[in-house]
Amino acid sequence: MDLIHPHSKRDVMDALRGASAADTRVLIVGGRQHIDKGNPSEADAELWTTLLDDRIAYDPAEMLCVVEAGMRVHDLRTMLAEGGQEWPVDGPDDATVGGVIAAGVTTVRQLRVGTMRDTIVEMEVVTGDGRLVKSGARTVKNVTGYDVHRLLTGSLGTLGTIVQIALKVRPLPKTARTLVINEGGLELGRRVLDAVPLPSAVLAEPDRLVVRLEGWPEEVEEQAAAARSIAAFGETEAPFPEACFPDATTVAEAAVVPSRLAQLLAGIDRYRAIMGVGVAWVPFEDEGALTKLRARAAELGGIAPAIRGPGGLGDAPIPAPEVERRIRAAMDPAGILAPGRTWST
Repeated sequence: MDLIHPHSKRDVMDALRGASAADTRVLIVGGRQHIDKGNPSEADAELWTTLLDDRIAYDPAEMLCVVEAGMRVHDLRTMLAEGGQEWPVDGPDDATVGGVIAAGVTTVRQLRVGTMRDTIVEMEVVTGDGRLVKSGARTVKNVTGYDVHRLLTGSLGTLGTIVQIALKVRPLPKTARTLVINEGGLELGRRVLDAVPLPSAVLAEPDRLVVRLEGWPEEVEEQAAAARSIAAFGETEAPFPEACFPDATTVAEAAVVPSRLAQLLAGIDRYRAIMGVGVAWVPFEDEGALTKLRARAAELGGIAPAIRGPGGLGDAPIPAPEVERRIRAAMDPAGILAPGRTWST
């Protein structure tokens, strides 16, 4: 397999233009931290973005940071922390910023900070046939056209190669506390969510509940008191969020509307659910159990793709097949980008 290591946007454009002309199938690779997400893709070449790792601009006063897509998440976090700020997205340190975006990583703290899509204000992407496309703008008054950058979020490298991103960042919280109790379940999680004003996250497991609180000291103290009015929470200094079932062979990320989460997880003895969001991670050791979860999720109007291990996206029907085909034809006319990684081929 050929390995392509571009040093610039122009290199990416030239590489994909040539691959499109030669009908060479290309898999876009960043830090390889989310390579299991999506279906397996047969590729003739891998295009690595890790040499596109420069900081383009960072103005703490404007709370805006512009970086190339190959910058490691650890390096971005370090740079922003020096300015007292953060990009509130949960990605491994070794992942690249572009890879986290392309993988559509779920933000655990989205009750307070919003989704990852909300943080992306501008993106530059190279299409499958080598065109450089810009979407969004660093200032609202300059925004025109379609939000293509939102479309690229979670596209798994099937629509183009993200080469540069402008990110909306936020101040680091003045105080952060993590409450934990060795009781669990969705019902206790629901009661805590109802009682605590604007928590960063309420994570429910069958036998444990974790509540993340962030903000000004007085605010966090009020939140902690509200949580303790529901149950006898202790505190932990463990990193947040914790690794998601690191011992499991396969982990699915199931998503339904929040009101149907209890139906989805009924009878399942291991899960970690984000209360108020409708997302739960479920570990599996056999494919049959994953198939059953997917069938139940589909009945409830949701999905359950594997994010680690085998399993891919499953055989759920494409929600809007003609729309997807037209988008892919516009962004990747020759169909060279990660063929088969998403539902369409």
